[in-house]
Amino acid sequence: MANLQNGLRQFHNDIKLKAYEENESLRNKRDLLINELTEALKGEKVPETDKSLIFKKFDQGSYAMNTGIKPKEDDYDIDIDVGIIFDIKNDEYDSNKLKKLVFDKLDSQHNRTVEFNRPCITVKYSDGYHVDLAIYADNQSDIHIAWGKEHSQINKCWYKSEPKKLTQWVSDVSSISEESKQFRRCVRYLKIWKEKHFSSDGNNAPPFIGLTIQARNVFYNTCGYCKDNDLEALINIVTEIKDKFIDKYDSDTSEFKKFISVDLPVEPYKDVYYKMSLIQRDNFFQKTDSLLEALKAAKDEQSDYQASKVLRKVFGDKFPLAEDAKRSNKKPIITTGHNA
Repeated sequence: MANLQNGLRQFHNDIKLKAYEENESLRNKRDLLINELTEALKGEKVPETDKSLIFKKFDQGSYAMNTGIKPKEDDYDIDIDVGIIFDIKNDEYDSNKLKKLVFDKLDSQHNRTVEFNRPCITVKYSDGYHVDLAIYADNQSDIHIAWGKEHSQINKCWYKSEPKKLTQWVSDVSSISEESKQFRRCVRYLKIWKEKHFSSDGNNAPPFIGLTIQARNVFYNTCGYCKDNDLEALINIVTEIKDKFIDKYDSDTSEFKKFISVDLPVEPYKDVYYKMSLIQRDNFFQKTDSLLEALKAAKDEQSDYQASKVLRKVFGDKFPLAEDAKRSNKKPIITTGHNA
């Protein structure tokens, strides 16, 4: 049986993207934009009141959860997720108008691109960074997100969201430090696998948050952690993901396909895979099945070198090739002067 723990840990260190606390450039990008927005909104009032329009920021997404990975070398795009909570109630400001106000304030600069997206305002920089600003109403601590596209008349509204609770839920995976660290390593392995094996077009790929939630469920249920064995822990997670799929009839093809649905553990409790079609979810199953087979094959290999080659097919060429014990223990051949 192959022992790949050292290779997995080395690989993890290579793919890990540092959190805000460790990454000065990330903090600077975030803080410069927040400071700019604060300055731009000075003097703005809540409509029909003398109340100043003020906000607080908080970190969300993979950086807040400490599960970020480095972007692919050919697609250097670092996503910074920030929540902007305005001190307002839902009925004090139209959700779409508030998002448009934020958009207009940030779109005044010419060294970047600003986009009005359904869940957020996205600010893209030429050096490969983009900041996603999700706009919230505090609503007396009952947080709601401003949802909807700028010119669409469908689903433009405030709806309840609990981003801070989601981050805390992920953080509460375990009170044991080593379990929590292994969980985050496994999430990063899954993210790298997704980046390699799924097209980035449309909704073809499962979202990172779905993989994170499913991995967290396995760990929290105590069947994820495997001391000093990330490969075994990852097999447990992928087995659980595969087992969540069910058969569902596809009327378009008159065939059964594999279907999966996983709800957010906090408001709004929606299916995290809601954007994926039945065909895309079936493709997700097929790739998950292949992943599980590859992980088990690597585990069963007697040769560390051959096992690491299997994982290279899973994770890409950055995964280090192991050197078999027999090779590494060979004594060097020493030539004598007579053979020189």
